[in-house]
Amino acid sequence: MNQFELFTTIFYVLDAAWDKSKDEELGDFLSGANPFLFEDSGSADPAVFAEFCEQVPREISVGSSYQIACQYIESLHNRKIRDAFLSFDEQAWHKVLKEYLAAPHKR
Repeated sequence: MNQFELFTTIFYVLDAAWDKSKDEELGDFLSGANPFLFEDSGSADPAVFAEFCEQVPREISVGSSYQIACQYIESLHNRKIRDAFLSFDEQAWHKVLKEYLAAPHKR
């Protein structure tokens, strides 16, 4: 998988957590991170995706994707975002990832 696919999967996980919590701080992050606002592969706030790409490898194995995602989330130094992400364990992560990668999507 590539960086954008990992970024989008993180977005899906955090968005699902936001659906449950409606946390304003998490919502603000998701607004800037939204990978679906534009046609290209990026985020609503280009700096969010650019900073993400600086921190993660270009190609990511499915097996290492959860750990890489966790490292990125930790780098944000935001407890609410971290807690929201960690509300999905690795098994739930792989379920979301499998569904996303099997469906047509932007790369």
